[in-house]
Amino acid sequence: MLILGLHIIDWMIIIIYLCILFAIGRYTSKKVKNTSDFFQANKSFGKIITGFLTFGNMVNSDQAAGVTREIYRQGLSGIWFQNLVLFITPFHWFISILQKRARYIGPGDIYEQRFESKFLGGLFAIYLLLVAIYGGSIGYLVTGKTVQAIMVKPETEWTATERESVLGFREYQDLLKKQEFNLLTKEEESRLHVLQDKKIKGELNAYISYVNLTVFFLLYGGITVAYVIMGGLFAAAFTDVIQGLLILFLSIILIPIGLAKLGGFAGLHATVPDYMFSLFGTSGLSEYTWYFVLAMVITNLVGLAPRGFTIGGSAKDDNTARFGYIAGAFAKRFIMIGWALTGLIAIGLYAGELSDATYIWGHMTLDLLGVGFIGVMIASVIAANMANKAATSLEWSAGFTKNILLPLRPNTSEKTQVLVGRLIIFIVLMGSIAFAYSLDDILVVFKYVLSIGTIIGPSLWLVYFWRRLNTKAVIIQMILSICVTVILPISIPSITNVGSNPKYTIRTAERVSVIKINAIQSDVKLGKADFVGQEIEKTEIVPPTGIFFENVTHEIAGDPNSPLVGKGLFRIQLYFYHLLGFDLQGLNKAMLSTLSFAFDVIFPFIILFVVSLLTKPNSDRALTKFYACILTPTVADHAQDAKNVQDMIDDPELFKSKKLLPNSDWMFWKFTKLDIWGFIGCWVLVGIIILLYYIVTSIGA
Repeated sequence: MLILGLHIIDWMIIIIYLCILFAIGRYTSKKVKNTSDFFQANKSFGKIITGFLTFGNMVNSDQAAGVTREIYRQGLSGIWFQNLVLFITPFHWFISILQKRARYIGPGDIYEQRFESKFLGGLFAIYLLLVAIYGGSIGYLVTGKTVQAIMVKPETEWTATERESVLGFREYQDLLKKQEFNLLTKEEESRLHVLQDKKIKGELNAYISYVNLTVFFLLYGGITVAYVIMGGLFAAAFTDVIQGLLILFLSIILIPIGLAKLGGFAGLHATVPDYMFSLFGTSGLSEYTWYFVLAMVITNLVGLAPRGFTIGGSAKDDNTARFGYIAGAFAKRFIMIGWALTGLIAIGLYAGELSDATYIWGHMTLDLLGVGFIGVMIASVIAANMANKAATSLEWSAGFTKNILLPLRPNTSEKTQVLVGRLIIFIVLMGSIAFAYSLDDILVVFKYVLSIGTIIGPSLWLVYFWRRLNTKAVIIQMILSICVTVILPISIPSITNVGSNPKYTIRTAERVSVIKINAIQSDVKLGKADFVGQEIEKTEIVPPTGIFFENVTHEIAGDPNSPLVGKGLFRIQLYFYHLLGFDLQGLNKAMLSTLSFAFDVIFPFIILFVVSLLTKPNSDRALTKFYACILTPTVADHAQDAKNVQDMIDDPELFKSKKLLPNSDWMFWKFTKLDIWGFIGCWVLVGIIILLYYIVTSIGA
């Protein structure tokens, strides 16, 4: 029996899973007595729970589905949509203990106490709330579209408009296939341009779904809010153990079934073009070139400065935080190999069948899994996203409570703080729903979130290691970065006529590449090759892309004489390059994104160094207290831990002996053998994971 496209057994599995979540939330709510319990679980977690919590925090459904989506679009190089964190993982060996040693609860505490500025602490908390809304919207969008692809409306129930949309998409795909071999007539080329504009505007669909995104977002957001606000970090940790197992299921279940349908690894290579097995795409065709990946890695590393004091502070001591954090992080890196293989299988099975690549995970679920397993998959997708939201939402909540509420109302009781923290979680998660409506391309949003990270990342890295960094420098840098990265990109498009001004709607040139590849089964069927593996030539055409606006299309779909219109965010960083005389129209999409990231990373550091050196440093009292914490390892006994920090503050010689460069303003501690060998070991694991990518994708070649 089907209800809205799902069998009643699948509905029962989903409902049972949600009931279990609420039971856990209800049980753990009894453990919450104060803000330390709610936000940090009283700093009581061991290595195993810390590992599961880190894993749950780092993994969500939009990543698994997002990686598969990008591989479906770009080939194996699309793995870098998320796997850029692979090269950042060794730095977590130090990030984990910095977060623990800071000994804070609210993320803005580091600004309030290190810089003696409540204004900076509040500004940082506001920044976190904005990032939460932007980043959270990706999870809503991907999860919603995944479920949409599973709950498909049969053709007999289509309206006339829906039928026209699907038939238009099928025509579009047929024309694209003919274009690969230069077989289009002039009339067909004109028709293809019409359909391309319609696709950009979202008017073409591969199928029609029962799921209304508005209803889904509200239900899904409500469920997430309900169980998180009950139990806080205790609830997140308990459910992350269950959800970790479900995520593993989600990451591997589609692989054996998909490979069997293709005819094993040999069938995979017979249906997927060989260039799509490359970890880095070609400069002409791919958005994931080596230089773009490098730019994303650096930008992400800058943006991921140590600031996760809720999860980071929940472990018992330094080593627990360190080993638990690294275990959770590398667990994610390994399961991403499964996501990569799933994406390649998706190409072999469904190349060209979807109007939006974001639907691919749901499409595979519906096609490959049977009754019951579909329900488990939907539960897994929901679980992965909720695990992430549960942990990160506590950081936003702590930021507002500790860095905005308390400075304004210092006498607020612990009970009221917890209540307000829960309310903020509700407001932010609902705000993410509102922002999700303005999205369509998750890669665009992902790049934007990376850029936003550079607003606070540079100052947060320097705050741990450079004593000379001061309050004025951070305030000026943050305000300028917020203007350049957030305010101007959002506000400029609202200015009258900017979106239609030819000066701002310029696009890159159309790029045509003739590539030599080994023929796959579809090429043989089309008569373009005699056998699988024969070397043939194909024409790849990359249409023009907006430079200052992400999306630039003709005002009237398919009419080349109608004016161009820019939509979405305005990339002010690229406009600065334009003013400096750079020829941006000759660059490809990957180069444009690389230039934008370079500006986002370099600009804040210049401001911070220049202003700090020209102005007075902060007081010795605040600096000594902060760096005494950073130089003192944490221990499980809270009273002994506080005494160790005080001993460091009281003894200048002990303080000085811990520094790597005792007579400078650089505050690096003397590295231990565990510091050095652990860091090296992490890089060895990175190399092993890269090797596994090559091994897995070479099987059956």
